[in-house]
Amino acid sequence: MKLTKETGRKILRKIYTGLGLTTVALVFQACYGTPIGLDVLVRGTVKSKTTNDPIEGIKISVKDMYQYELTDNTGKFQFYVPQDEICVIQLEDIDGTENGSYLSTEISVDLSKDKMDLGDVFLDDAE
Repeated sequence: MKLTKETGRKILRKIYTGLGLTTVALVFQACYGTPIGLDVLVRGTVKSKTTNDPIEGIKISVKDMYQYELTDNTGKFQFYVPQDEICVIQLEDIDGTENGSYLSTEISVDLSKDKMDLGDVFLDDAE
């Protein structure tokens, strides 16, 4: 079988297309992580223990990980974490006294489910 220039170009085009799609997939994974199927959605609402009001600007993170979220103006947060058996969620008031001052706390969470709703999480006022 003799290859013509056109046949050779078609073969090269298919190879380049495959390499391009593979590159896109690898870049996507590097930027956004692995598909969510192995992650657990953790969510909840942070409130003041004394006033029961939602707290904005609380940093929510998993201990020993760089990923974090800040609570919105209704005190809500949500993020995905790798599915381990147990992880420690840290809550820190990082905005100073802008909306009150609160003590940091840690919560141990069992991540055996696909979703973990922590419900209302209460923080003590700093004195």
